[in-house]
Amino acid sequence: MTSDYDLLLASDLRLPGGTTASMAEEIRAQAAVGYRTALLHVPSGLANKGLGIDPRLRRLVDEGLADLIAPGQRVSTRLAVLRNATVFSQVPVGLPISAERVAMIANHVALDAARIRHYEPAVTDAAVTAWLGVRPTWYPIGPAVRESLEPDAAAIDLAPADWFNLLDVAEWAADRTGVSGRRPVIGRHSRSSPAKWPESAHDLLAVYPEDGSVQVRVLGGAAAVGDVLGRVPSRWIVEEFGAKNPRDFVAELDFFVYFHRSDLVEAYGRTIMEAMASGAVAILPEHFRETFGDAARYASPDQVQPLIAALAADDAAYLAQSRTGQEFVRRTHGHQVHVDRLARLIGEPSGPARGTGVRRRPRQRSRVLFVNSNGAGMGHLTRLLAMAERSSDAVEPMFFSMSQAVPVVEQYGYPWEYCPSRGDLGCSVQEWNPLFAERFAEVLRRYRPQAVVFDGTMPYVGMVQVRPAFPDTLFVWSRRGMWRAGTTPKFLARGSIFDLVIQPGEVAAEADHGPTSSLADARVVEPVTLLDESDLLDRDAARMELGLTEGPALLISLGAGAINDLTSDLGAFTDAAAELPGGWQTVVARPAIAGDVDLPTHVVPVSVFPLSRYLRAFDACVVAAGYNSFHEAVLASVPAAFVPNLETTTDDQLGRARWAADRGLGVSVPEVTPETARAALAWLADPSSAVGARAAADAVRRPNGAGEAIRIIESALAERGLLR
Repeated sequence: MTSDYDLLLASDLRLPGGTTASMAEEIRAQAAVGYRTALLHVPSGLANKGLGIDPRLRRLVDEGLADLIAPGQRVSTRLAVLRNATVFSQVPVGLPISAERVAMIANHVALDAARIRHYEPAVTDAAVTAWLGVRPTWYPIGPAVRESLEPDAAAIDLAPADWFNLLDVAEWAADRTGVSGRRPVIGRHSRSSPAKWPESAHDLLAVYPEDGSVQVRVLGGAAAVGDVLGRVPSRWIVEEFGAKNPRDFVAELDFFVYFHRSDLVEAYGRTIMEAMASGAVAILPEHFRETFGDAARYASPDQVQPLIAALAADDAAYLAQSRTGQEFVRRTHGHQVHVDRLARLIGEPSGPARGTGVRRRPRQRSRVLFVNSNGAGMGHLTRLLAMAERSSDAVEPMFFSMSQAVPVVEQYGYPWEYCPSRGDLGCSVQEWNPLFAERFAEVLRRYRPQAVVFDGTMPYVGMVQVRPAFPDTLFVWSRRGMWRAGTTPKFLARGSIFDLVIQPGEVAAEADHGPTSSLADARVVEPVTLLDESDLLDRDAARMELGLTEGPALLISLGAGAINDLTSDLGAFTDAAAELPGGWQTVVARPAIAGDVDLPTHVVPVSVFPLSRYLRAFDACVVAAGYNSFHEAVLASVPAAFVPNLETTTDDQLGRARWAADRGLGVSVPEVTPETARAALAWLADPSSAVGARAAADAVRRPNGAGEAIRIIESALAERGLLR
């Protein structure tokens, strides 16, 4: 009997770490040669209930490289690959999968150095066998995990070979001709955990000197170093985790030097292999030899600098070691290794090749620094992300943000840095302005972007002060319109520092009577949203991912501030929703910048980004009348109760909400009380209102202007000779 798929990859698809990265890499390798792949989500307690499927996997499904299996869908596969043993200790019901063979990938130790038990191999083995009717073969991802499984080898089928995770050398390789300059550049990439650094001050400085003899670069922060030394050496260049694309970071290093606390045993050194794939020479403690063999050099802390000096003085020896490291990664962790492994297990692929196995952009690109203020929600950041996502291969986007939500750009592959806003620091304007000016100038000096694109209500004083020092950088203001009538125009005067002003359009533009409506200084584009209409999931797919049952569903999304105040707007709407007849499900969106909150038992919290992708799961929504949430509701044609924030400095949310109500897109709720909340939901629950609202939204919807905006910016760069 022919199987539906060659492979089925199963795990908790919400997990954001290495498990998901490895699955994504395998899917690309499989699709590139024609293996047909299914993805199965197995919920577990390892991820928050409200999280959506990881965007990296979601993109692969969108690209047609894998199919997402719905709960209850019967599927057969030649090989089921199960990742993360902890997920499968208890397999949920309603997963009717049949498999000819099963591989359990053990991606971390069963019992760690702190004697914490993460899973019982025999228990997981029995649960999987009962589920699939086939006993799994266990594959550790490396020697450390294999050692942890050996005490249970009699109770499980332990494969003789490890299942190494994938890394494509072609994607990471950098040109190498020897050590790059007079001083060798050494560096490391890891999270700033005390376990990730030597606990001895002597060893730490022996490995990572502060005397300037080598240039030390750190990606991932160095707060733990301060705990050991009492300071972070001033000559080091330290960037926080996620501040730079790791591929670009390791490409700038001559040596990747990774030493950690003496009692730490790494299960899998992915960052080491990324560095070796780039051609950097890895220098490691002796215990890594079992994993990497001759691909790296090994030393005690006191031997590190003499070894670096010797290799730096001998280009032939350096390049030989560099090639040895790359060849090791290619031989043991490349895409072809995985393809050969699958051929041995299940034979040849059954479908046509799809994709390329790797997505690359040219390394020499024009860097565009997207800068946003910290608004009431995520609107400023999301508009810039929409532009970055539509940039050409000639552009390298990165983010410098005052929003605490900025880490969301990492899921799109963009580096970021966070700068606390005045409100986050709790200081005065007079105190914050010089702090921002210093930080902004430092970021511009470090990254030297060809363009700065700022999305915010007003350019900061520090931005005005720093601008003259960077005359060759293109400065662009993404300035939202729809300012409230009577708003002081003093902020507009600061626009003189910009070479170009772009105004994201408004569906409700005819209701714009503020100071920007009469200006002719901006290039007005269509309304800007992160997603296009074609990116939205249909009702069934969105409900499947959110775990919603049949029946009407209401979304309440009032922003980060509202979710923490159940006594006011949110509380009024959740109480009113409980009174709706017809078995409505009530879902409350928890934004990335919101704190924890206790919700009523009849309310389901979700935390997904971008939320707009799932809007068609809902029959109605209650949303803020800010720029993004308003246009996203229109894009999805979801009947809405628009709740304007009347305390905004410039944004005329009341005008936007009234315009929508006048045209039948929804109802405006400028003052939220138990009575107005009940009336709004009654309107939304009326089938005739819903039909009219959807039709009205369809009639006013406009194309996405994000691509138009970034094309204008790229044209301006080209005119200045700054587009590479």
